[in-house]
Amino acid sequence: MTMPVTNGIIVVDGADSIALDVHDDGTLSGTLTVRREGLYRIMLESFDGRMVVGSPDYFIDALDDQPPAIRFKKPGRDIKVTPIEEALVEVWAEDDYGLQALRVIYSVNGGPEDTLPLFDGTRGTKEMSATHTFYLEEFNLEPGDLVSYYGQVTDNNRVGGRQTVTTDIYFLDVRPFGRDYRQADQGGGGGGGGGDGLDGQFSQQQRQIVAATFKMARDRDDYADKEYRENMATLALSQGRLRERVEAVVRRIQDRGVMGADSGFQKIMVELPAAAEEMLASEEELGERDAREALSPAQRALQHLQRAEAAFREVQVSMGGGGGGGGGQTPNAEDLADLFELELDKMQNQYESVQRGQQEQVDQELDATLQKLQELARRQQQENERMRRRAGNLQNQVGGGGQGQRQLAEEAEELSRQLERLAREQSLDGLMDSARRLQEAADAMRRAAANRNGDMSEAQSALDRLQEARRMLERGRSERLERDVQDALRRAERLIEQQDRMTDAVERLGGSQQRQSEALQDITEQKDGLANQVEELEADLDEMSRDWRREQAEAARALGEAAGSIRDNRLADKIRYSKGVVRQRTPEYARNFEEQIGADFEELRDRIAAAAGAIEEEDSDQRIGDLLEDTRGLVRDLESLDERIQERTDGQQGQQGQQGQQGQQGQQGQQGQQGQQGQQGQGQGQQGQQQGGGQQDQQGGRGGDRGFNRSPTAGGFGGFRQDDIRQFRGEFRERAEDLDALRQRMRSEGIDVSTLSDVLARLRQLDSRAMFDDPAEIARLQRAAIEGLKEFEYALRRELQGADSDRLLLSGSDEVPEGFKELVEEYYRALSNKNR
Repeated sequence: MTMPVTNGIIVVDGADSIALDVHDDGTLSGTLTVRREGLYRIMLESFDGRMVVGSPDYFIDALDDQPPAIRFKKPGRDIKVTPIEEALVEVWAEDDYGLQALRVIYSVNGGPEDTLPLFDGTRGTKEMSATHTFYLEEFNLEPGDLVSYYGQVTDNNRVGGRQTVTTDIYFLDVRPFGRDYRQADQGGGGGGGGGDGLDGQFSQQQRQIVAATFKMARDRDDYADKEYRENMATLALSQGRLRERVEAVVRRIQDRGVMGADSGFQKIMVELPAAAEEMLASEEELGERDAREALSPAQRALQHLQRAEAAFREVQVSMGGGGGGGGGQTPNAEDLADLFELELDKMQNQYESVQRGQQEQVDQELDATLQKLQELARRQQQENERMRRRAGNLQNQVGGGGQGQRQLAEEAEELSRQLERLAREQSLDGLMDSARRLQEAADAMRRAAANRNGDMSEAQSALDRLQEARRMLERGRSERLERDVQDALRRAERLIEQQDRMTDAVERLGGSQQRQSEALQDITEQKDGLANQVEELEADLDEMSRDWRREQAEAARALGEAAGSIRDNRLADKIRYSKGVVRQRTPEYARNFEEQIGADFEELRDRIAAAAGAIEEEDSDQRIGDLLEDTRGLVRDLESLDERIQERTDGQQGQQGQQGQQGQQGQQGQQGQQGQQGQQGQGQGQQGQQQGGGQQDQQGGRGGDRGFNRSPTAGGFGGFRQDDIRQFRGEFRERAEDLDALRQRMRSEGIDVSTLSDVLARLRQLDSRAMFDDPAEIARLQRAAIEGLKEFEYALRRELQGADSDRLLLSGSDEVPEGFKELVEEYYRALSNKNR
């Protein structure tokens, strides 16, 4: 106050009042619980007892609690592993209130789920990164088995209620090891043909059904009843169609009698019917709209399909690899490959068409969002200029002017929700980062709207966050071309593979009239599908060429030439015409015609590959900006690891402290009883006290500096369990590898990374079993590594921005490492003294 006052109140929305406490130093304080948006002002009691206005009206902006964010940083996709591999997964989570729990939940072959608690939130952390290594040798897996896993995070909002968010489901697919050696050892033939056609395509379809079923179970409350019923009906239909495909292959194998006595064929005929049976169970549960119950049989069906595919690949290897030009493959293997690949090609083509259509819709929505975001940033810049002009006018400051900021905040929050929805639906981590930046911008806008003292920091922070979100989306758009070109290249490669198999099928025509009729029918179906795929690819190449003509001129020209080669060679017409050639012309004529089609496909592939090579690399500024962001990310990862280790040691200390208290209480009771028994009992009581004191010293940890025991239950190393030691060592090893890779990338950009050697040495030193006998030393090394990395990143950021004032302002500039904080504080004290 500018003069002593004896009383004061907070008036909320002109009605409710809250008393202020008057303190000895003349300040007043009170507590306001924010339940809704509104206004408040301060009223003070003057010397004559009247209540006078002591402040302008201030806005109250109630910020909604946002759900926590969670994603897998590594591997972030399905991966193939061997049965004895160590598979590391890394999960990241963040929340505005703070995290209450972070866990990974996994299941082996669709069995019961197990939960791995990674963080229990006792220390109120808002951001956390954690890893877990699956030691697959302990699961006794075989090729074709799978481990499914997903992450789950719960926030710490005890007021409005905790919110839980779950990631998508991911898979570790077990593949055979030593396959390449066996194939070389047994001297296979050329090509690859049949076996490659079965590399996960049936299982790919089933995996998509499992993932969609998991999402429906996870997001049930987000769907209206009608939408949920429609989605479940679609899933049941998809599961039924896949089951029919598998059953069709089983019937045709039985009809053609290609099974023989080979153990690989026999295993295929065991696994495929088992997969169909599990699919039927899943289909029935989906039909009854119970996604959670459908999940286990769907995963078991996936396991059986993968085992069948693994057995088929073993058959291909043992029979010489086959495909291409025959390669010594037996008729049974060729027939089996044909049966699988015909069904797989049909499904793959349908699946890819649907996927491309969905991706196109997402791309269009992202383009529209980017335009809105660019407009939002422009308007925020204008709002900042207006705020600067008002800064010198006290009357305007008091009178308000925050409504424009609130409107912008609402629009930013709406865009954030759109991006978050897309991120969850499409499993795109970059979109989730952009959504968080937009929400941060909206919060800063609301704080700027409530600010009446002319401080521009929040408004500028809002603009910075908007620009960061825009750059992230633009970077994603530039990556889209590379993604689409690579997709086109894969499609061209698949067309070549299908054409090679078709050429082989044409050469093998013969046998009985019925057998030849079936083969011709299969070839006709495949050629129709092939021609349709060629026409779709031509249209997509033309569209890419048009869309990227301004931003990537050379790549767009090459894409246009690729589409032109399809038209010039009349590729689709040739494929359709070749159906009659196979039926009516000589085998030699038909073979030459098929080879010409194959040559046209190879020309198409080469032109698309040229377009991929013509895509311009990102500029140096962008690469260095990415390196700095990766450095900040590594700092956060190390801080998370330090947090979890400290949490674990605090928990151990708490448990041991309880044990010590229990021991002390037991001693006191024992002494009391012994005191009533006479002198001899007193002596025994003293002896018991000494023993109890020794036990307390050991269990309570008060007899040493570290506070940890060496009991067998604790694992014998500083109170850490054996599994904790194994997991933490693995994470230190991973962080050291991340830093080493980051050093190499920085060195290639001409950045001096000599100061990172000490940081890397400390991280490698932490990957030691003996180190976990001394938690205090672990903490010291960790903090030294974190501070060293922070100082490197901060100094490099300042150097880059100082070298070029027009350089892009990189995010994170407000984070100051410990070594610089005192200088920054002294700087602001000097400014304050000068103004005073």
